[in-house]
Amino acid sequence: MKKNLFVAFILFVSMCFVYMVHLEFISSQKDFLIKSYIANILIAIVSLILLGLGIHKKKYNLTSIYLLTVVIKLFVYFLYFDPKFRSDKIVTKEEFLMFFIPYLLCLCSEIYLLSRRFS
Repeated sequence: MKKNLFVAFILFVSMCFVYMVHLEFISSQKDFLIKSYIANILIAIVSLILLGLGIHKKKYNLTSIYLLTVVIKLFVYFLYFDPKFRSDKIVTKEEFLMFFIPYLLCLCSEIYLLSRRFS
């Protein structure tokens, strides 16, 4: 339990650090950047909970549960992020990175935490 709290603390500190660095480069859209980080963190938490339940209950359905979490992530992206990015019909590099950097960080943390649970 203490190891999981320590890893969660490291994730939180790293997300805060990356957010502050990210904010230096994209300061004009601060509100949307905050929402992007919060949405990605919430999606990662839901994914970890679903996958954690799947590990303990039905290991043979773990791939189905993982695909469900991918569908949830895609649903949130197309419902929330994509309309804002395509409002001017052009997705800029900054807009893409506003979604992709927190998504990638959360994905790496999911993989790391799940690999620790399997070992």
